[in-house]
Amino acid sequence: MESPMNNRTKILAALEFLILIAVALSSELKALISGNEIRLSRHTSFVRKDATGAASTWNLIDENTKSIAGVSSVSERRFPKNQALIFDKVAVGFAEGDADGKEGALDYTSAKAPAILRNASLVLTQNGREVLDIPIADLTKTISPGSPEDYYHDLESFSYFADDQAMEWQIKFPNGESFAPSAAGKFNYVEVRLQGYKTSRKVA
Repeated sequence: MESPMNNRTKILAALEFLILIAVALSSELKALISGNEIRLSRHTSFVRKDATGAASTWNLIDENTKSIAGVSSVSERRFPKNQALIFDKVAVGFAEGDADGKEGALDYTSAKAPAILRNASLVLTQNGREVLDIPIADLTKTISPGSPEDYYHDLESFSYFADDQAMEWQIKFPNGESFAPSAAGKFNYVEVRLQGYKTSRKVA
């Protein structure tokens, strides 16, 4: 567990990063930052989705994605106005389910990801800007993590998603391969988590 001093140092670094990237944010959020009316709070953005049959470039989020407790914190491919995300940790988890529609009922931290998922890449973009492009093999754990923090891959630098702008969360599978059901006929579920800080307006 990080010490309070380490947490304070990290959030100050995140605030400095927020000021540096303010030009990419909405005009309203830029004004709030300039007026010292924005605070950062710890936040994890996540999506859990049935990936059975996925192939080529597969969208984790699209226009039909809804913010649903336990399933997704993202709605319609964007974060709300004034809510930007700064993150430095990412994780990809895998689970098998007996039926479709079980995204919020599975444990994504214990099962080893199959080769087709480990050999894929997680690609995050926004307005043509590459946010992240990383092999999923770097992001999945081969054994159950000993603590929640062990589940994440540390990017060792901040990345961001601007507020109120369309974004893409995609998995690019190896050419010619598809994420077929398991030999037992179970469905394949994937989880992606981005851990860091979100912006919000200070309460007077």
